[in-house]
Amino acid sequence: MSSGRTTRGGLGGLGALFFLGTLGAIAVYVQRQAAPEDFELPRTAATAAAEAPEPTAPPPLPWLDRLDLGAAKFSAYLSSAAAPPPSGKAPPAADGRLVQELNDGHRILLTIDPALQDAALQIFRNREVPYAAAVMLDVRDNSVLVMAGHSSMDPQVDPMEVVASAWAPAASVFKLVTSAALLETGNVNAGTQVCFSGGLHGISDDELRDDPARDTQCESLSSAVAHSYNLVIGKLALAHLGQDQLAQVAKTFLFETDIPFEFNVERSPAHIPSDPKERAKVAAGFWNIDMSPIHGALLASIFARGGMVQPPHVIAQVLGPDGTDLTPALAKPERVISREISDAIGAMMEATTTNGTARISFRDGQGNDYIQGVRVAGKTGSLTGKRAPSLNYNWFIGFAPADRPEIAFAVLLANEPAWRIKAHYAARRLVQLYLERRDAIARARDARLTATGVVLPERDGSGALVSSTPTTPTKAPEAGKAASTDAKADPGKAAAAAPDPTPSAAPAMADLPPPPGAAELPPVPGSLPKLEATPLGG
Repeated sequence: MSSGRTTRGGLGGLGALFFLGTLGAIAVYVQRQAAPEDFELPRTAATAAAEAPEPTAPPPLPWLDRLDLGAAKFSAYLSSAAAPPPSGKAPPAADGRLVQELNDGHRILLTIDPALQDAALQIFRNREVPYAAAVMLDVRDNSVLVMAGHSSMDPQVDPMEVVASAWAPAASVFKLVTSAALLETGNVNAGTQVCFSGGLHGISDDELRDDPARDTQCESLSSAVAHSYNLVIGKLALAHLGQDQLAQVAKTFLFETDIPFEFNVERSPAHIPSDPKERAKVAAGFWNIDMSPIHGALLASIFARGGMVQPPHVIAQVLGPDGTDLTPALAKPERVISREISDAIGAMMEATTTNGTARISFRDGQGNDYIQGVRVAGKTGSLTGKRAPSLNYNWFIGFAPADRPEIAFAVLLANEPAWRIKAHYAARRLVQLYLERRDAIARARDARLTATGVVLPERDGSGALVSSTPTTPTKAPEAGKAASTDAKADPGKAAAAAPDPTPSAAPAMADLPPPPGAAELPPVPGSLPKLEATPLGG
């Protein structure tokens, strides 16, 4: 019970005035005190928690800004697992790796497979594609197996610019992002039907308007992805996706976002209009969205990895001038969409190659698969430029095998009106070549730099390593810093395990013999697709 007076109420009016006056006098006194100029301490309350020290950024890596794919040279394996080449002849591309040696003694082992890289470039050269790029990732950790840029229209163009710049519209590849956004709403599933009238590949304001008397043809979301039906995707986006919603999902898939990589990757812009009908067209793949080939392969890897994203990397190992292992740690994978949504879209992508827009490159006229026993999931995209020279931008991104993915990839071609190949044909050839080399590529993950060259440790019948060469490089505790003494790789021991002598000269990529069958591209099975006009948005 209270009598209506609090303990603070016992302080009378005169007492309160005295208390306030005392505080004022103390304040004036404190303000007049001057601390020595050379001794100024911050004033903090006695009970304040100690401030956490500012995090210090790791020092810049002493070699990263000098990484140059064109400067990497082929280095044959120094291991009994690979027979030495005849004297005076270059070793086959299957029996070595690419290494860049810097003037200061740093040595960088790349993840790229030399045979696949050269095969991609030969496909582009043989077909005289004006501009072309191919990127292939090993989805175990998104290490780069292929990073090939080409231009017959302008040979002076830097290949890395073709690979890492967002120079082409994403076209219908963006339908995958829109489909993920639609499934995420919970109001749409793979079987959701949309009825329409008019053409399936064009899209106009009037066609986006529902008219039950006119809209007599119906298709599902799954069919729209496989066959690249613009009206179906556009109508679903118009009904279910707002501007902020689609923009946020696009960002989830790394549009308008920096992609961590050892080389600079240009951001892929995604401008989502506020106008509903214009937004519907963009959602279906018409303009406002550009994408780099590296981003395209990374986008495919998200679906291959069940909704997980992990930045790509092209560096397998770095040795410092003193032999210290300076290999940077890999970025951690993160979930960006649920496995259920990822698997649903993956099934739609598989239908693209079995009965959709890419079937001509994966099945013959009788329905027989060109790649026996392996299904491929993918998405086509095609859009013709508005300005001269009005090139046709042609995409195919995907992963394989569809049921147990090992690789994710993107192929982008910029063709003139009289084109010779489409992206899904070039992608199929690269998948075939990968399948022929999959065992060698898996073994190449064991390759390690030593003081004398690149060693490929041997494995016994059970798969266990039998070489004393370490199979996993010791990670530096911080990027750019040397590992502790007891964690360093022993270059001396590694060199002792490798046969000698070292080949006197490692050939450059341009001097390597073509991989088997490359001179006869395109090899069977499967002939070149017929020359035909590319459907807009397909």
